[in-house]
Amino acid sequence: MIIDYLHRKIVNYHYINALNVAASICNHDTFLELKNCNYGKNVALCGAGPSLEKYEPIDNCIHIALNRALLNPRIKFDYFFADDWTGIHFFQNELKSYDCKKYFGHAIGNDDCQIPESFRIECNAKRYYTDLYRVANGFESRFVCDVDKMAIGNMANIALSIMQVVLFTNPRIIYLVGCDASAGHFIQPDNLKTEEIKRQEEDLKIAVSSNRTIQSWVDLKKFAEVFYPDTKIVSINPVGLKGIFVDEYQSNK
Repeated sequence: MIIDYLHRKIVNYHYINALNVAASICNHDTFLELKNCNYGKNVALCGAGPSLEKYEPIDNCIHIALNRALLNPRIKFDYFFADDWTGIHFFQNELKSYDCKKYFGHAIGNDDCQIPESFRIECNAKRYYTDLYRVANGFESRFVCDVDKMAIGNMANIALSIMQVVLFTNPRIIYLVGCDASAGHFIQPDNLKTEEIKRQEEDLKIAVSSNRTIQSWVDLKKFAEVFYPDTKIVSINPVGLKGIFVDEYQSNK
């Protein structure tokens, strides 16, 4: 029994090591071109919280969609990120036809939610890796500066994961839009079943609005202050993130 246990440990060690190597190679190929690409520019990272419906698009700003935020017809998105099949499977046709740069995450150790590789190819999306530490040990992933050299810290909320990429592009200002850290989405597509909507709302309590996730946003602020002190982070029409970053309310809302 002890020998079997040690054998499994060795096999797991080599498997995780191989995944880390694969993550390094993949993320280098995917993200190297993004390094410092937004220097002097403004970027809006758009989550799918209820406040996204009220957002008035900021001029001369690069817009990034997370999951169903892409379904907001009032915003022309430049980039799209997703790392969970349950968050995008219900708008596959819209996603395949949308004209923007697309990135699909591979969450190490979380096979139940993986985006099919065949669909990634159909969407002409690039692939990136996130680490396994949140999956294996709860909220133990850490923010990463060199996203082109290692797996991204896999946070409970995808906005926290992709903030590592946005910071890597080194913009002047990052606007957090629809990152409400609260319940609900700005839209519920007609093809989502009631049970799935209920399950997603339950997931939001853990992944988006929990005290541990709010603390992760506080940790993200500290991380950004150390590695990107010249980048200003602004919450547009903030809800759950009120008071963490610079709060800005659009005057007509």
